[in-house]
Amino acid sequence: MEIPFRKDYLPRNDVVFSIMFGNMELFAALLKAVTGHTLKAKEVISQASVTPDNVEHNYIRFDTFAKDENGTIYSMDMQNTYSEILIKNRTVYYACRSVSGQTVKKGEYDKLNKVVISFIMTGKSNTLPVEIVRLYNQNNELYTDLFTLYNVYIPTVNQNESVNEELKIFSEFFSVSAEEQMEQFIQAHFENDLGKKLILLYGKVICRNDLNLIQEGEYFDMKISEQDIMEAKIEAREKGLAEGLAEGRAAGRAEGRAEGRAEERISVLDKVKSLIKKGFDAETLIETFNITVEERQMLAI
Repeated sequence: MEIPFRKDYLPRNDVVFSIMFGNMELFAALLKAVTGHTLKAKEVISQASVTPDNVEHNYIRFDTFAKDENGTIYSMDMQNTYSEILIKNRTVYYACRSVSGQTVKKGEYDKLNKVVISFIMTGKSNTLPVEIVRLYNQNNELYTDLFTLYNVYIPTVNQNESVNEELKIFSEFFSVSAEEQMEQFIQAHFENDLGKKLILLYGKVICRNDLNLIQEGEYFDMKISEQDIMEAKIEAREKGLAEGLAEGRAAGRAEGRAEGRAEERISVLDKVKSLIKKGFDAETLIETFNITVEERQMLAI
């Protein structure tokens, strides 16, 4: 058979993930493999298919999510670019947002829907293949089960023989980054029902002619912008600007800075200006990069 593969749209690509796991059967299978939960829902909402007609679903920004018949909200989010520090804050932020975004009538907080979020981490390993995060008090007692995070570390899953077979297959699939690896995956898993479904659906997705259009949508543009910010911060850190950024010290205006440092700060400001033009929230960028009043005037924000 012809090897289905596109270097620009790998199996772990955000758009590919959102389309593929908008499929109820695949979403339920991944949820089961990660959490052990069996999904009973009418539909899966995919960010790749969110339109103005169902924009209310877009409030909780996940790649794919579904509401179980008992009210529990399950979500799957692919994470390709992140730092260890930022990702922890991001996962907690989205967990809290998915709770606070629910409508509470007349103080009926007991009727809040539980939230179970699975973040698929592709770029950084961990000591555990699946890290489970819940809210406990100082006596190590569960404070509330309102939300639970499952952080899946693909590199660790690949090296762990104790994980279930389905999670292993998903992990190998998300790890494919070359045509030769896809060929190996096909040889290893095409006779398996889950492996075959992944291969065939991936092949259908990468033949679509609207992938670029979907990637330019609001949700995916936001994810790309977040990656741009992170990459810019990492680049700045490598050039010795991290401490100044973290403490709100603008490298370009500090007395005694070398000319090279000033040029680096200008480069950062250019990056910020570019992100603003993409439509990214200016206040978020101001806080992230500690933009001074003078620099705001330069950027006209």
